[in-house]
Amino acid sequence: MRNSNFIIAIFFLLTGGLTMAQSHNEEVTVEGVYIPQIKKSERVVKTPEMPKNEFVIPKYELNTADFFYRYNIDLEPISPQQYKNDDYNEVVNNFIKLGFGTRISPDFIFRHYSDISKKSSLGIGLLHNSTWLPMKDYPNAKYMNNAFNVSMTNRFSRFQLHSYIDYDYDMYYLNPDLDIMTADGCYSKRNIHALNVKLLANNNETSYQSLYNEYLLDYSYSGIQGGMQENLAKLKAHVEHSNSWFRNGDGIQTLAVDINADIDNINQTLFLIAANPYLAFDGEYYNLHLGFRVDAKTNSTNLGGIYPDIKGSLYLFNRNMEFYSGLGGKTKINTLKEILSENPFIISDLKEFAEFDYEKTRLDFNAGLRFKVLNKLGGHIGLKYKMVDNHVFYVRSEERLNTFDIILNDCNIFNLNIDIHYKLKDDLKLAANFSYNKYDMLYSQGNDSLINALEENVNQKAWYKPEFEFTLKGVYKLNEQWDFSVATYFEGKRYDLSNYSIVNELKPIVDIQLGCDYNMNENLSFYCEIKNLINNKYQMYYGYPSYGFQMFVGFKYRFL
Repeated sequence: MRNSNFIIAIFFLLTGGLTMAQSHNEEVTVEGVYIPQIKKSERVVKTPEMPKNEFVIPKYELNTADFFYRYNIDLEPISPQQYKNDDYNEVVNNFIKLGFGTRISPDFIFRHYSDISKKSSLGIGLLHNSTWLPMKDYPNAKYMNNAFNVSMTNRFSRFQLHSYIDYDYDMYYLNPDLDIMTADGCYSKRNIHALNVKLLANNNETSYQSLYNEYLLDYSYSGIQGGMQENLAKLKAHVEHSNSWFRNGDGIQTLAVDINADIDNINQTLFLIAANPYLAFDGEYYNLHLGFRVDAKTNSTNLGGIYPDIKGSLYLFNRNMEFYSGLGGKTKINTLKEILSENPFIISDLKEFAEFDYEKTRLDFNAGLRFKVLNKLGGHIGLKYKMVDNHVFYVRSEERLNTFDIILNDCNIFNLNIDIHYKLKDDLKLAANFSYNKYDMLYSQGNDSLINALEENVNQKAWYKPEFEFTLKGVYKLNEQWDFSVATYFEGKRYDLSNYSIVNELKPIVDIQLGCDYNMNENLSFYCEIKNLINNKYQMYYGYPSYGFQMFVGFKYRFL
């Protein structure tokens, strides 16, 4: 088991940056002498597999997907917004999906991957999803999402170079029922463009006693046509060396450093640089990560901070049970890219956005338990507590009521999360998630008139943040031809603010989705998906209801 633990430890050290061993499902048996390897995987799955229905539960996030290492195969076409599921990481290549929905909603995904030579690989992806029929209570509910992706891997004698280009174009209509026509055209369509280019280079060292390094250059353009534009560049470097300096033959140790530099330009230039050195230990029964993070920034009276970076895990029962805890913190730039991915209906000028400065997590504590029983039952119970300065929230704009303004709150956030996964044989799988979120709202900043009104008239709430969330998913394989799936999502009450003084309570979200696949053969399947079965037109943001009942039919085909 010692050698097995070497493999597991190295895998997580490299691919997750020591994320406290969040998964330990690998079961490897090694006989004889084994030399630990630290060669990175190419992060691309070459074997095509037929994706099944995977429902994407609403999480406020627009599907301007970052196709860095993966594709989201099944979309959530139920709203003027498209949502993505952070838990769905399946990569499927050489695949096409084409379907249509009841509101004349095309749903198209194409993904191709091939080795064009012994040392080069190419991937191409296309995505389109849209809805063109209006809704009775929201005539401008039409929307469109488009994405194009090219990725390439070139292998050289001493290093590998991974290149990625992503372009996204999304179109939405602002709701005219919430406002009167203004000079800047509140009725107009909202066009959001996003371009992302990434270059990742890593060496080919294979011995754990060699120096491993990788470097990432990441450029993003995000903008509202006719409105705010952002240019964001990120530079990342990772260097590490693994050996058995302590307790030779019983675990490995890794000395590493991460260096990040972010440059963001909207109305002014913001710059953030951070260094994170650490020493990690991994043994048969434990994982320990000891480090610190120091960062410095511009355009702020507080030049930076020093934060602990401490993580640890204790493994029991052949790593089938893990107790973990961690303590950290960081500073990051509040970017337009992140804000648009969460709420595409913000005001278009954001003249004071650059003054919003940085989000600082002064304290980030987490602890919990992960377990697996007989490869059938698995779960996670986790607690998180954060002390955050300048956390982003959205309230309706006083000047243009069909858009949303931004405020930044200092707040303390407590989260309890419970995940349970159960597999009854191979034909029935169930998963459930429960989350409790408590926000202790403190000081606010942003638009001066908004903040003054809030302080005078409103008891601050965590606008649009639910206190309770619950998800239940199930997959049933009847036979080789028929697969069925179901997902139910519940989100508790949320609060909206209008006129800087009126608090509205939005009704809970209840979304039930069904799916069915008929497999003609290994390569061709016909599918049917029902979204929002009970026709609940809940509002993720005030004035922008999700679509009611929708049904999609189509086919999925994989090719070699």
